[in-house]
Amino acid sequence: MKINFKQEVDKRKKEILADLAGLMKINSELTTYDPERKGAPFGKGIKEALDFMLELGQRDGFITENLDGYAGHIVYGDQKEFVGTMGHLDVVPAGNDWDFPPYGAVVHDNKLYGRGAEDDKGPTVAVYYAMKILKDLGVPLSKRIKLVLGTDEETGWRGVRHYFSIYPEIPVSGFISDADFPLIYGEKGISRIFIEGEIPESDIIHINGGFRDNMVPDFAEVTLRASKDYVSLFHQFLEANEYQGTGSRENDQIYLRVTGKSAHGSTPQMGLNAIHRLFEFFLEVGIDNPMVALMKDTLLHDIHGIKLGVKHHHEEMGDLTNNLGAMTFENNRYRFVLNLRYPLGITLDEINAQLKKAVAPYGATIVIDKHQPLLYVDPKSELVQKLLAVYRKHTNDLTEPITIGGGTFARAMPNTVAFGPHFLDKPTYIHQKNEYIDLDNFFKAIVIYTEALYELAK
Repeated sequence: MKINFKQEVDKRKKEILADLAGLMKINSELTTYDPERKGAPFGKGIKEALDFMLELGQRDGFITENLDGYAGHIVYGDQKEFVGTMGHLDVVPAGNDWDFPPYGAVVHDNKLYGRGAEDDKGPTVAVYYAMKILKDLGVPLSKRIKLVLGTDEETGWRGVRHYFSIYPEIPVSGFISDADFPLIYGEKGISRIFIEGEIPESDIIHINGGFRDNMVPDFAEVTLRASKDYVSLFHQFLEANEYQGTGSRENDQIYLRVTGKSAHGSTPQMGLNAIHRLFEFFLEVGIDNPMVALMKDTLLHDIHGIKLGVKHHHEEMGDLTNNLGAMTFENNRYRFVLNLRYPLGITLDEINAQLKKAVAPYGATIVIDKHQPLLYVDPKSELVQKLLAVYRKHTNDLTEPITIGGGTFARAMPNTVAFGPHFLDKPTYIHQKNEYIDLDNFFKAIVIYTEALYELAK
């Protein structure tokens, strides 16, 4: 069957954009997780986003199901074998200092701005419309197509674990629209690691920095006892380093806040870590305790784990990375929250053993809070080659598939790989302020996804 995929996308641009804007206007940041909160275990916003997508599916005549607010699916066809794809409707916190409202879905200069534009509401809607186009055309297929809707991909993956406990079936092939073109066949292992400890009483009363481990923190703040003129010293520090921040005093306490630049936790080199900046100030003004020493000796300005003794490089998958994404200090206890991503050639057990050894001199302990094993699919496999052929047809780009430090739902659904929507030669602002998706690239991705689903399911 001959289909002009681009033409089919072009004629639907207005409705696609309207549906995506409707989804993006929902603030679906995780609030709290409560399994007793029926139908909304991850909070009101995520529930609204899941309901919104399932209502689109019902409107357009698909089979839909909501699994207790944990996840859902939209299905086209009733064949036994199926092509699987997944998207997620939760987003990381918007953060600060946007030029456009993060939940305004503003179109400016042919870009759609808002949290989730590229990660992952835009790509989820892109795949949905790829399915809708095939359904509208009545294309004969030998396999059904299933779009699984995740709800806490940015945090704990509890939604998809619940989903697959009910629907453990495995697709014959598929892709995840939450990464880069041309295609990703390898993803580093990802671990959330706590470094925890206690220090004697000092001038530091309270510290809070960062939102999530998988974001470079764009702020860090501290409350100090006024044993020195820390406000003046802080302003001098900011000016000397050309940093942004604020300082104030109220009675016998001082409040300081330093600004950084957020970025995805898999690319800490793209951000400016505000927690590191705060500890630079501590060192400059002579605040000395085991927590500051640990930071200086094992973490400060080191994104590859060199100081921790876990530096590792793999020829295909690149370097181990370590993002200090968040920290807290209260009642003399501290917690550094690391987002550590490792390639082939090193194991989490080896990393854990070395980390324990590295922090022991400071009286600190290591806790492995979360872990996602790495993913590797043969780049010469039929699935990879078939998807690459579709991508190359519509882009004339012969770039080879890649590996990444990010983690996608391809780890959760066997026989799938990550496939777009970001084009490697274009900027990306996922997990940063002013996240957007270029509309020309967005519609091109839908063209690619439509033909890719057709090729896998025909």
